[in-house]
Amino acid sequence: MQIKPVEKQSLSNQVFNQIRDFILNEQYRPGDKLPSERELCDLMQINRSSVREALKRLEQARLIEIRHGEGSVVLDFKYHGGFDLIRHMVEPGKPLNYLAIRSLCEVRSLVCTEIARLAALRIKEPEAEELAGIVGQMKICVQDGEGDFQSLDFEFHYTLAKASENVAFLLMLNSIREVYLPMAQAFSAMFAHVAGDPGVYEDIYQAVKGGDSQEAGNLTHQLIEEGNRIFMELREKA
Repeated sequence: MQIKPVEKQSLSNQVFNQIRDFILNEQYRPGDKLPSERELCDLMQINRSSVREALKRLEQARLIEIRHGEGSVVLDFKYHGGFDLIRHMVEPGKPLNYLAIRSLCEVRSLVCTEIARLAALRIKEPEAEELAGIVGQMKICVQDGEGDFQSLDFEFHYTLAKASENVAFLLMLNSIREVYLPMAQAFSAMFAHVAGDPGVYEDIYQAVKGGDSQEAGNLTHQLIEEGNRIFMELREKA
């Protein structure tokens, strides 16, 4: 682990990003003390105000605790952190973090399955019409090559989340979106089994519209688990 000087642009962001990555990669472990503000200034060759701003952001992210008289102590992010941290573990330009990707795939499967089940119990006409429109766009995307199938897939599940009337699920999908869409190409293998035939989305839509929560959940689970299986097998071979 080597702390590096930072460029004189968005200094506090660069300090935050560098220390954040050390913590998330467990190069700094829970209970470790960060170098003092003065030491960080010397190591990174920047002013103290930028270091202080970065440390405050790290504390707000629940990655460190600033203790008077002791300095900055690293917290266990797996215990104290929130779901938003996952987007910092999987970012464009970084090597894919296998543990974070696997965890995200598993959460997506569990969450989207329950979303579909609840949507079937609570859906109203506006969301039903929106889902029908997305399925129609998927068919055009496959037939004519127009549109972004992966973005449509996300909008399909997001619309189901709206239909589920569960705010927590919507907020979780917002966090997943921030990870997923900027790196859509890296996840494209998840859709190899459906990109040529979006019929399963039609089946999920019909189950949800018809109020069949068990069928909606089962179909969604099968859809996502098959994509996860293909994706993770490719990652393990890479």
